[in-house]
Amino acid sequence: MRCYLTNEISIRINLLSTKIWGENGAITLIGEDKKFNEALQRMVNFSLLDNPVLITGESGVGKELFANSVYLLSKRNGHPFIRVNCAQYHDRNMVVSELFGHKKGSFTGAISERSGLFKECNNGIIFLDEIGELSPEVQAMLLRVLEQGEIRPLGSNKIERIDVRIIAATNRNLQQMVENGKFREDLYYRLCCFVLNIPPLRERGEDWKALTGFYLKGLNVEYQSTKRFSKVSLDILSGYNWPGNIRELKNLVTMGFAMCSSGDMIQPEDFASMLKQHPHSSASQPQSNDFLAPRGRVMELYSKMVRERKSFWEVIQRPYLERELNREQVRTIISLGLKETRGSYKKLLPLFSISPDHYLKFMDFLRHHRLKPNHNGALSHENYRYSVERTDNGAQSY
Repeated sequence: MRCYLTNEISIRINLLSTKIWGENGAITLIGEDKKFNEALQRMVNFSLLDNPVLITGESGVGKELFANSVYLLSKRNGHPFIRVNCAQYHDRNMVVSELFGHKKGSFTGAISERSGLFKECNNGIIFLDEIGELSPEVQAMLLRVLEQGEIRPLGSNKIERIDVRIIAATNRNLQQMVENGKFREDLYYRLCCFVLNIPPLRERGEDWKALTGFYLKGLNVEYQSTKRFSKVSLDILSGYNWPGNIRELKNLVTMGFAMCSSGDMIQPEDFASMLKQHPHSSASQPQSNDFLAPRGRVMELYSKMVRERKSFWEVIQRPYLERELNREQVRTIISLGLKETRGSYKKLLPLFSISPDHYLKFMDFLRHHRLKPNHNGALSHENYRYSVERTDNGAQSY
């Protein structure tokens, strides 16, 4: 699905990754935002030299994809490329053995000799993900690799020379860890020769839309479907801050696809359970764990009309007149409907299960109770009479 690739760098990486790792290993870096494209260009520049690269960014932004891309664009392409998740090692002997090797009998369970990943990766690139999780002892051994290109297997007195380029990644603040004494300062400055910061999805403008389309198209192709997100769903997602970044977006698209069981239109209730408040939200925003909590009742009622084909008079008018709904809730429901109909009140009738001959009754109800929203393409109170007159004369309504 290269149609989602909009720049030469992304296309080149996609072609290289497909050639080396096959379709299942293809890398698709999607985005048109300025910050994202600046990160792509820095990645290209860094790949040409042999210095260490430190990739920073929140969890889920795609740091591993950028690390893979540095390898593909570097002169070491074709030599070994090994990925290591540093957080998976808790035992001191295990991590030292895994990275630097060990001699037989050097610790309990060492029944044979092991060369270690650094030696296996000689002349290539090793990617150390979550490097902030390494113990101080392993940090010291890693510093020796960076400074002198040397390793010493556990239980050995022999120094071995290696030639390995290091790419490291973290979602932690290593500089703060240095100040707190949890990360070696000398190692930090060795690693941060080239710092590549990947922007979070919330700072990438409209890139989330292209990513949503990409993942949804993949599911549609795989399962021979034609599902898509409704306009209301996209409107809700446009105000979401994506705390889990691209990983969260992919999971949300998959959830919406799976839960959309009636028709091909993915509605908010199909994925609402996955929307959480962003941890960086301002204090003025609702502190609910559910992003849709302030609109939960609204979405429930809207769904009853749109999905369950319940009448507006039953679902909205009666509860409103009985003061079970307030004016703002009804305005929000009307606004959501207008987004589906591109501002046309007349097209709201079938959407809200209203009989065509009740159009004027519907409009009079909205006008009398001041329920017409005046944004997102909807008509203001002042334009109401003009819109009705145009409709009565056979002209197209807004």
